[in-house]
Amino acid sequence: MKQNTAILDIGSSKVICLICSAQGRDSITVRGAGVKEYPGFENGRFIDEQLFSSAVVDAIAMAEGEAKVRIRDLSVGVPASFSKLVLHEGSAGVKSRTGRINGDTIDDLINDSLTFEQPEGYELMHSTPVEFKIGETVTADPPLGQAAKEVSAVVSHVYMHNGFRAAVSDALSRTNLEADMYISVPLSASLFVIPEEERTDCAVLIDVGARQTDVSFIRGSALIACETLGIGGVSFANDLAYGLRISTQSAENVKRRYVYSLDYQDSIDIVRMEGKSPMHVDHAVIQFIIEERTKQLADYLVRMLKDMGVRLEERPPVYITGGGIALMRGSCEYMEKLMGVPLKVRMPWMPRLSSPNYASAFSVMDFVMHAEEEDSVDRLVGMVSESRFIKKIRELFGNVR
Repeated sequence: MKQNTAILDIGSSKVICLICSAQGRDSITVRGAGVKEYPGFENGRFIDEQLFSSAVVDAIAMAEGEAKVRIRDLSVGVPASFSKLVLHEGSAGVKSRTGRINGDTIDDLINDSLTFEQPEGYELMHSTPVEFKIGETVTADPPLGQAAKEVSAVVSHVYMHNGFRAAVSDALSRTNLEADMYISVPLSASLFVIPEEERTDCAVLIDVGARQTDVSFIRGSALIACETLGIGGVSFANDLAYGLRISTQSAENVKRRYVYSLDYQDSIDIVRMEGKSPMHVDHAVIQFIIEERTKQLADYLVRMLKDMGVRLEERPPVYITGGGIALMRGSCEYMEKLMGVPLKVRMPWMPRLSSPNYASAFSVMDFVMHAEEEDSVDRLVGMVSESRFIKKIRELFGNVR
């Protein structure tokens, strides 16, 4: 494994660059971190590409300055807004001398599953079998070593929009860097936040960010559905700013102080704004504004999950992460009541920035570090994630997947 690993996570309100090194098998040290806010993106487009580019440059410079190293290789997380998911079936005959399924069989199966018209304007990032079928037997576990004549599988293919790659490449060119690997954040975050044993059947990750909410439906190590909802933490702040006639920054502070399901009775909140006298606001007004938006979010999520094929009545594991609402005290419990399903907030411990609003960044780091391990095939067998180096080798030998 490399001494240092660098990643770039592009959220809907900030860019994060992390430089980390491994400490043993399951622990890391954060050598450097850079966090830079920017206008973000909406509807699959950056609001201001110039400011985005500057945020990338600044975040990288901050991380390099703290770590006192120069980044040589960089992996980039791809948000759901710039991704596309396609499920397609493939099959392959077993060609090994022993008549048993091996890694080459799985590769042939994945290649066969790609025999459809590829999405225009998108580039493949990951291909992961959802479940395998041998005869009448269906299993989620890779059937390596099993005797068979043929194996088939539904394969999850995750694509990246070419416009996203172009914007990132332009920004990185200002630092003389190229992205070594692009990684789907809905996939990496689901693998990072949801324990493996809870993904054996199906599980859900709800990532409430600043400007949007991404909902991922995962089985094992494969995404089977992913959707985006245009409601995030900024929506709550904007509602408060409009309703109370205060600045967005003051509204954000009010949102952060709010505690769900707390009996405020007739209490008054004092809102302070720069250059103005303190403003006294009835807490009932704040409660009404925040809870109405929360009810809307919960209602949309329930409908979206049902449309994605999630059977909420079966109580699947549902996790919530991101900085949009997960950090608001009592939000998880309140959302549980509204959605009628248990919700869990989980952020694997990190030595720094150990908070749900950094889960996506650390998930990309975790994905890259495991991909670099010699035994990573045991963890993500059947998953194809091609780095820039591997792609160049494939192109050299005329074998591009």
